[in-house]
Amino acid sequence: MNKKVSVGILIAVVLLAITLTISATMVLSMRHFSSLVSDVGQRQAMYDYIDEIDSAARQDYVIDEEKLRAALANGYVAGLGDTYAAYLSAAEYQQVQSRLAGNRTGFGLTVVAKGTDLLVSAVDENSPAYLSGIKKGDLITAIDGEAVSGATYEVAQAALNSAEKIIVTVSQNGIPTAVELTANTYTVVSVTGRIIDNTVGYIRITEFNNVTPLQFKTVYNDLTQQGALYFLFDVRNNTGGQIAAVQEILDYLLPRGPYVNCEKKNGTVAFSATDTYEMTAASVTLVNGNTIGEAELFAGVLQDQGKTRLVGTSTQGKAVVQEYATIQSDKGAVRLSVGVLYRLRGGDSWKDVGLLPDTTADLAYEKQLYFNLLTDEEDTQLQAALEVLSSTSYLPVVNAESNKTATGTTQS
Repeated sequence: MNKKVSVGILIAVVLLAITLTISATMVLSMRHFSSLVSDVGQRQAMYDYIDEIDSAARQDYVIDEEKLRAALANGYVAGLGDTYAAYLSAAEYQQVQSRLAGNRTGFGLTVVAKGTDLLVSAVDENSPAYLSGIKKGDLITAIDGEAVSGATYEVAQAALNSAEKIIVTVSQNGIPTAVELTANTYTVVSVTGRIIDNTVGYIRITEFNNVTPLQFKTVYNDLTQQGALYFLFDVRNNTGGQIAAVQEILDYLLPRGPYVNCEKKNGTVAFSATDTYEMTAASVTLVNGNTIGEAELFAGVLQDQGKTRLVGTSTQGKAVVQEYATIQSDKGAVRLSVGVLYRLRGGDSWKDVGLLPDTTADLAYEKQLYFNLLTDEEDTQLQAALEVLSSTSYLPVVNAESNKTATGTTQS
C-alpha cells in the first residue's frame, strides 16, 4: 500500500514539473513572438514610409538608382546616432580590407610644406618611392616636369594620391634627380624601432593591421637584444585599425588575465591575456589628440595595468569596438560600433573624453605640421618622455610567479 502511494506521489510530481515546464516555455515563446511582431511591425512601417517618399519622387525625377541606394545607406547609418558608423561602397570596403591586411597601393610618398619648400616627410618601406631611392627630407622641385614648392603643396599631394605614374624630381645634397614612379601594392611597415641613449628602446607604431603584431614582436626582441632596459612606445597620430592586432600585442606584454571589459547589447565580455610572456621593463607611451581607437586601447590598458606612463596630450576618446557587415547586393559594407570599452580599474570608459596623460607635454603647432621631420632634440614630447623614464624608480625584474623575464623570449 505504501509503495502505491509513493508511486502516485512521484507521478503527480512529474506531471506538475511537466506542466510548469510547458507553461514557462509558452510564456517565453509568447514574449519572443510579441517581440518579433513588434520588430516586424516597426520594419514594415519604415518600409511603407520610404515607399511613400519614393513613389512621390519618381513622379517628377529621373532616379540614379546607384546614387539613391548609397544615399539611403548613408542616411540609415546616420540615423543610428553612431559617430563612428559608416557606409562603405564596394571600392571603399575593398580599400579598407586591404589596409587592415597591411597592404597599401600607391607610391608610398608623403610630402609636407615647410616654408617655401616642399619636402618628403615620409617614405613607406617596400614602396615604389623607397625602392627608387627617395628619402625622407628630400626636397621636391618638380612633378611631371612642372615646378612645385610649398605654395603648391595641395596640387602636388593630389597628384601623388591619384596618378598611376608620375615623374618626381628631388634634390639630394643639392643634386637634382628625376625619378619615374609607378603605383604598386606593397606591405606596410607599421612598426619601427631604434635605441636611444644606449638603454631606451624606442618603438613607433603608426597603425594596427594584421601584420603589426609580428612586426612589433620582432622589433621589441631586437631592441632587447641590443640592450634596451626601458621602452618608449610612440602611438602619436596612430588612428587605430584592427582590434585583433592590439589584442595580440597586449596578450604578449601583459600578465595573464582580463584587462578590459567590452559592453555589448547582449552582455559584457572581458578581453584577456593568455600568453606566457610579460613585459617587466619600465616604459612610457607617447600620445596626442590623434591617438585614436585601437591606439587608445593599447595605451590605456598598459596605463591601467601599471606597465606604462602616458606622456603628451589627451587622446580622442574612441573607446568602441567596431565590426564590418558586408552588403551582399552591392558588395559594400557598413561599419558599426558593436561595443563600448570600459576600464577594469574604476569601471569607467574613455569614450568621448579620451585618455589623460600622466605627464602633459605639448608640441608646438608649427612642429606638428612637419612631425615626421623632427629630430629627437626638436621633439619636446619625446624629450619629456625620456625625462620621465630617467626619473623612474622601477627597473626590469624577473616575474618569478609567471616565469617570465624581459628578454623578449619565453622561458621554458
